[in-house]
Amino acid sequence: MAESERIPVFPLGIVLFPESQVPLHIFEDRYKKLIDQAVKEKSPFGINYVEEDRLHAVGCSARVVEVLERHPDGELDIITEGERRYEVLDLEQNGPDQISFATVRWLDDEPEERDSELAEETIQLFNELTEVAYKGTIPPLDESIWNAENLYPSFKIAQKSGLEAPQRQALLSVTSENERLSMLHKFLTQLLPKVKEFETVQELIRNDGYIVNWNKKPPPGDTGAAEQP
Repeated sequence: MAESERIPVFPLGIVLFPESQVPLHIFEDRYKKLIDQAVKEKSPFGINYVEEDRLHAVGCSARVVEVLERHPDGELDIITEGERRYEVLDLEQNGPDQISFATVRWLDDEPEERDSELAEETIQLFNELTEVAYKGTIPPLDESIWNAENLYPSFKIAQKSGLEAPQRQALLSVTSENERLSMLHKFLTQLLPKVKEFETVQELIRNDGYIVNWNKKPPPGDTGAAEQP
């Protein structure tokens, strides 16, 4: 049986991936206590996605990497970073004002040979998405670096691909990088045409109903000038 550990858990409406960072505002007393303890002891806690009062069993451990602000009323603004996935074996819910604990089994991927072609294509699709949707505010992934056996581009790609929370949870639960990449490849293939269409609509709005093709040559005899009626 895989190793298990007892950790405090933080049920949230988000899905945390390994090595991803998420800002959180902490206002409930029990979670202020949890975070204070995590900061003081530099210890991990678990984040599990809650959907319609149902806590999903697969979560991700997290650590506080930065305390942005401590408010006068004790509330906190923090940055958390995901570390390792787990499955909840037993949940101790100790009342509405107390921290919940879980006995968890750590999850790792099954051994497999990386599908390099699939990884390359998925990374390329993601890079195309960042160019179209994020306008260079998100750096592209270097395929020569991320297509390595010891790295997991699926988790990096999933953070900024527009996945809804249930889709993110399904991805988190899969223990095969090739399967996760296949899921993302299918999703991005369907998403990109919609994003490009949206960009065309936005261009239409910005230019008062016209799509401007700056690199299109005018027809013979046309000077390229136009007059508004």
